[in-house]
Amino acid sequence: MRTTAPDLVVDNTILSGVAKCHTYAYLRFCLGLAPRTESLALQAGHAIHSGMEHWMTHRQRNRAVRIMAAEYESAVEHYLKANDEDVLGGSDARFAPERVEAIFHQHLDQLDEHFPFRVVEGAVEAPIQAPLAIGVLYVARVDAMVRKSDAGGKWSMDHKTTKRITEWWKEKQKTSSQWSGQVWIGRQASAHQVEGVVLHVIELPDPHTSSKTCREHGVPYTECSVRHASYDYVYVTRSEVELAAWHLSALRLVEQYQMLLALAEREGAPGVSEVSMQGRFNDGCTFCDMKEWCRLGRNTNKNALRAAFRVEPWEPLAVSRGASDG
Repeated sequence: MRTTAPDLVVDNTILSGVAKCHTYAYLRFCLGLAPRTESLALQAGHAIHSGMEHWMTHRQRNRAVRIMAAEYESAVEHYLKANDEDVLGGSDARFAPERVEAIFHQHLDQLDEHFPFRVVEGAVEAPIQAPLAIGVLYVARVDAMVRKSDAGGKWSMDHKTTKRITEWWKEKQKTSSQWSGQVWIGRQASAHQVEGVVLHVIELPDPHTSSKTCREHGVPYTECSVRHASYDYVYVTRSEVELAAWHLSALRLVEQYQMLLALAEREGAPGVSEVSMQGRFNDGCTFCDMKEWCRLGRNTNKNALRAAFRVEPWEPLAVSRGASDG
């Protein structure tokens, strides 16, 4: 039986981008423009995702670390070149390759010792999807589908990195639209019925600078800094009422996205002059990689766009990773 391709494919990144700021969504998703360089936090998250994918599938710790290290070292080299720097310093010090690789290696040692989940065969980096409305397909990619070792229910697992796992950070994750979407998809098809999402979170903290002796390890904090990088599992569930509200919200955002797509098709980059900047009202600009371009007047001259962005169309069916929260 021949199937008809959907008119529109969306994911959480697109819909949350539309909700955050139409200017951001217009450039990133309608015009397919991305900032020249990605943050080191995102690059580290990408690389750790790659390493975790191998470990979850093959349980080969050393090979997983090598895969992670090769990807990340290449990304850091590109980052330094793009920023005309020789070494990472200041706030970037926690992303030094040797440090991130040591934290990841240490973490896999911990997982080899105790990993309280069983991975569902064939469900690592697996795409899942369901019709959101007629002609609209909502897609996601689960890092792994797992079962708790002591229970039978399925959980969607997502690997994340962050600077520090605080209670504030955990509460923020528990309300995220990303996990609502994953649970919603998981309950649309019997093959992917899920109880919720379990976040596998790895810290990439700032290096310790104190020369005082650590009571736990018996050496100066500067020497055992990496050993203080922690990890945790955060469980996220959704009620049917919450999922219904998510679905309604998603449909409204799809309507806004379709209007932006139509404008981009008619006007191209100059059409941004007709697009709103919600980020100025909801603090969405704070960590936005495009804020400097907006501050300078949203210049759509070809040379200005070429200097600020690279062409990289967003393809929800192909994109798999967004792994870091800074």
